[in-house]
Amino acid sequence: MTPTIVIGDLHADLAAYRSAIRRHGARLPSIQVGDFGIGHFSGSEVAEVQRLHRAHPGRRFIRGNHDRPSELQGTPGWIPDGTISGRVLFLGGADPGAATQIPASQAERLLVELAELADKPTVIISHDAPQAVAEQVFHHTAIRGSGTADSGRGIGPSRTRTFLTEVQNRVQPELWIFGHWHEAWQGQNGATTFRCMGFQESFILPLPWDPHRT
Repeated sequence: MTPTIVIGDLHADLAAYRSAIRRHGARLPSIQVGDFGIGHFSGSEVAEVQRLHRAHPGRRFIRGNHDRPSELQGTPGWIPDGTISGRVLFLGGADPGAATQIPASQAERLLVELAELADKPTVIISHDAPQAVAEQVFHHTAIRGSGTADSGRGIGPSRTRTFLTEVQNRVQPELWIFGHWHEAWQGQNGATTFRCMGFQESFILPLPWDPHRT
């Protein structure tokens, strides 16, 4: 198990990113759960992000709906969708828009690969959540009057949430960490404990992965 800094959505706030790492320990590896802000930085900020991740290869992130897919390839620190490191599976993508959801062909391929795995991942880190869990978080935020939810509009299925539901059915991990909803929340669904990261929230969590082998 590797003590790891887990960081919620940042939305291109590099100061919050640096603060989380300093607060918890600069030598620890880190995982940011998407909406890092790739594609939304100034030129100088892009250079800083690249320097940070090249200098500290244990600092990693997955993609969210506020990360431009066209700018992720070759970006230091990015973990591609479907990567498994140790016993941790990483899955990016979310609404809105087809470009930021996981492509249907890739989703189908990953489901086949997961079904054939002898040793299933025990932890999943994603940007969004399976449909039923996303609905739980949505209604929680609506009741509290917090987060991004609007109690009057409901929450429909998306390709990514439908795919993540299938992943949950096949893998049944012990723990699932996700972001996207900007609300610190924890709940149980089936055999899995789900933990939603609040906006720019961070904490240290032991994870069964190797941050330098992803």
